[in-house]
Amino acid sequence: MPPKGKNKVPRAFKGTTSTKPTPSTESDPPQPFMRPSPKLDQFLSKLSKNHVYITHIDTKPRDFKRKIFLVPVLMNVVLIAGIFWRIRTIGPYYMKICFSLMGKYNETTLNTANMPLNDVIHELFRRFAVFMVDLLIYIFIWPWPRDFVAGQTIGNPVSWRLAVGFRDKEIMVRRSRKWIKEVTNVLDEQDPGTLLLYSNVRQAVDPIWMSQKTGYLMLNKEWDLEWWLMVQATKLVDQKKLELQDFNTTVLVYHKEFGWMASGVVVPGNSVAEEEGRRKIVAFKEELDALGKENLFFSWIELVQFESSQPGGFTPERQAITMAKAKDMFEAQGVDFEKFWTKIGGMQGMPGMDEV
Repeated sequence: MPPKGKNKVPRAFKGTTSTKPTPSTESDPPQPFMRPSPKLDQFLSKLSKNHVYITHIDTKPRDFKRKIFLVPVLMNVVLIAGIFWRIRTIGPYYMKICFSLMGKYNETTLNTANMPLNDVIHELFRRFAVFMVDLLIYIFIWPWPRDFVAGQTIGNPVSWRLAVGFRDKEIMVRRSRKWIKEVTNVLDEQDPGTLLLYSNVRQAVDPIWMSQKTGYLMLNKEWDLEWWLMVQATKLVDQKKLELQDFNTTVLVYHKEFGWMASGVVVPGNSVAEEEGRRKIVAFKEELDALGKENLFFSWIELVQFESSQPGGFTPERQAITMAKAKDMFEAQGVDFEKFWTKIGGMQGMPGMDEV
């Protein structure tokens, strides 16, 4: 993704990254970008400069992750079994056709001189249909189990699970797909390709969307999961060379002049209030994750959604009632409600709670 043109600092990148900035120099990227911590260099050296990456920590329970992963495992077992069954049943037929082409007469040999034209056309059409079915299986179905078990370009889910296993906290690394080729200069937010980048990243790091999915389910048409990189990142943490927190939700972008740049949450085109609200939600969730109380985040979301949907709207009075219920909910699980909010900077900026 080679950058071109004038570097215009995008307003879209806001929030705090998972790494601490190094001292400012003339070669530092423009704010609010920052250089990743030098200790991440061994991880960054493994990244492709032609892609944008998103790292985050998947905190879903390991049993839930195991159940989610079991679905594609069973699906691919069925596909592999079906393909081998097809090979076993159709293989002898193709072998006979090959022998016939080599001059060895068998039941697949066509003596067109003694066959009616309609029979010849019918047999050719039948064989063409058989060939097409198997070709389509090879092109569209076979790649699924092949990439699942033995993919090489970015690794594969099976090797990732064998190396990492199932953990309560797992490092996830997403990589941009082919759309990234449209991006020419990430610092020019007026460039159509950069606007596409902002849009895709904004959706990818939406805290509510992320809270509803385990990392494996974040594969979509915009983002791949970089299986091999996730294994490498986990090994670096296991070897105590990096900390798990180094992979909190962060966007990594390469720029020809500044090298790798890091930024936290990307929300292009939103107001300052919206960006602050999104940052506050991320801080809210990450603090609960650190306390091992991720379930409180979902309970909070459900409570706010329920109260805000009541007749009359989410008035200041309704917000106060919601906060009272939330306080009881937090303290029932041993979390000091007042200290918790103080630690993440108070309620100011939290969407829907500004009037409390």
